[in-house]
Amino acid sequence: MDLGKHLENAAEAVKRRNFPLAIKIYSQVLQIQPDYGDARGGLRKALFAKAAQKPPSKLAAMLGGGIHLLTAGLCGMFRRHAAVARAYERYLVFDPMAESANLKLGQALRKAGLRKSALAVFASFAEAQPRCLTAARAAGALYYEHGQVAQALQMYEQALKVDPRDQESLKARKDLAAEGALRSTGIDKAQSSRELIKDKEQQRQLERQERLQLSAEEIGSELEQMEARLAENPDDQKVLRRVAKLRELDKDLQGALDCLDRLRQLAPGDGDVADQAGEIRLRLQEQMVQKAAARGDEAAAQRARQALFEARVLEARRRVERNPADFGLRFQLGAALLDTGDADASIAELQQAIKDPRRKVEALFLLGRAFQKKNLPDLALGQFEKALAAAGTSPLAKEALYEMGVVNETLGKRDAALQHFSRILEQDIGFRDVAQKIERLKAS
Repeated sequence: MDLGKHLENAAEAVKRRNFPLAIKIYSQVLQIQPDYGDARGGLRKALFAKAAQKPPSKLAAMLGGGIHLLTAGLCGMFRRHAAVARAYERYLVFDPMAESANLKLGQALRKAGLRKSALAVFASFAEAQPRCLTAARAAGALYYEHGQVAQALQMYEQALKVDPRDQESLKARKDLAAEGALRSTGIDKAQSSRELIKDKEQQRQLERQERLQLSAEEIGSELEQMEARLAENPDDQKVLRRVAKLRELDKDLQGALDCLDRLRQLAPGDGDVADQAGEIRLRLQEQMVQKAAARGDEAAAQRARQALFEARVLEARRRVERNPADFGLRFQLGAALLDTGDADASIAELQQAIKDPRRKVEALFLLGRAFQKKNLPDLALGQFEKALAAAGTSPLAKEALYEMGVVNETLGKRDAALQHFSRILEQDIGFRDVAQKIERLKAS
């Protein structure tokens, strides 16, 4: 049976936004061949796209799919891993972006021996939710098992963007970089000492490229070599990437951006290049703010600051359009919109962002700020109270208490304002101007 044709039909259904048909086709293919990675990945992405079009209700998911979570738990007790995976798949039809269920689905598939399907689940979720450290690490490990070293290295790099100190990812990246250098130089297959001597310099260059820290001399030396190669072949994408990185390390941000813009022309679908270019544009604009402030030109600094806020909105919106189901990106967009003063648009994004447990507290806090901007104090207080309840002992708890005090003070509720400011004073007497506020409120 030609299952590839069925996958083409499913992919076409996704393009037409006929998600029920796509999900049906992918599910039928998986019934025939459970470890078909392309079908498993296609199913996840179709469900993600459906959720992005119409975000599911958590309550409806629990009412409709809660029984499947119970089934998964019971089957797990008897180590019926394939049955566990089927149960999570059924639940995820109701709540496709549920992080815990996606991760447990991947784990169950791996334990059931369906490793291609497990890889597809982890990789698809890592693509949809780039801030999920566990999915990126798991995908990296499975890519390596399948002999896909470059893809494995990319996943561990993604994990380190989430947590630069993650020891598992740091070790894996180091090992994979060394292995990649050996493979690319051919040293593992060398037949004579002459071949080894010939390849040593190339190996040193490759290993140097994998290092995070280079001395100024090393940067200058390699940049000179790469610039010469780029002059010979201006469209060499590999050299363009390296020159962009070296120029960035050399603090030539505009030069790095020139390389990245050329790469975007050569590879318009490369999302990583677009992200790097966006980050450098923002850094250049930040420098403009700093320069204006340093020379004491407050008017110019304010204009540059406003341009920076607008640039952040454009960059965040571009990323959200590419990954609409990534609630972490929606948080970034909501925060950027709030800085520009667009409270309504900010609220719409932040209300989506609270679905990301990693951003929930911050999103609730900024929602309070947004409602403050709209002069809706009661709604602002409600969001700050939720943020306070979820913040625990984090620094944001004091910020929420402070804003609640400010709102109550504005409303003329002296006792309530005093109560919130006093709670901060009990923890941190030097927090902002809270001591002065308490003195003023007592005096009044």
